[in-house]
Amino acid sequence: MKDLFDKLKDAGRDARGTFVVLDEDGNEVEAPAGAPGARPAAPRPAAPSAAPASAPTAGSAPGVPAAVAAATVDPEFVQGLQAACQGSKKAAYTQFQTLYSALGAIGDPAQRAQLALSAAQASHGVTPQQVAEAIDDRLAILAAERQAFDKAVQAETDHSIGATQKRIDAAKAEIAKKADEIRQLEATRVELERGIAEARAAIDGNSARFAASYAVVEAELAAERARIAPFITSNAK
Repeated sequence: MKDLFDKLKDAGRDARGTFVVLDEDGNEVEAPAGAPGARPAAPRPAAPSAAPASAPTAGSAPGVPAAVAAATVDPEFVQGLQAACQGSKKAAYTQFQTLYSALGAIGDPAQRAQLALSAAQASHGVTPQQVAEAIDDRLAILAAERQAFDKAVQAETDHSIGATQKRIDAAKAEIAKKADEIRQLEATRVELERGIAEARAAIDGNSARFAASYAVVEAELAAERARIAPFITSNAK
């Protein structure tokens, strides 16, 4: 299962664009992209080429989610899971499987299975119930592998995505805060402009009234000045 976890971590590392630097002992350690002295992590050796088999369709495996049915089977995962199942201590299934493979000339699967079960019981004393129990044991091992993998997926998700998601959430919160500040500033601007308009209107009104009043007084004085003008004698020498 370690190989499967390593492959999962590789995928998360690729998603993060992980770089590595050398520590004091010359070992590679992860470093953020762009860090001084960082260089791309050395690529892992490519898996042996194998023609990827298509995943079973939903019709052939009832209850299989559409995303799983549409996925491509990974030969490395298959080999790892099969190897884990082979760790079962119940050998009845292996004995049955050996006999079933030996009866490959029989075309009918049901007849072939029946003959293999009969042969297993005759040669090894293995009952069909024991074969079923051995298969159930392997299914339990398989389920445990799934749980371990799901746990590793969650851990890698938290490591690869969690920190970035927190930064995104913080950025959203900051944007919301700035947006509120902008709204408040906009309201302040509108209020100040309204105050400017009112003050300008008051000043313009006072200026207009002063000009009108000034004209009245000036006209009165001008009229008085004109009235006495004929009676003014020049003192010029």
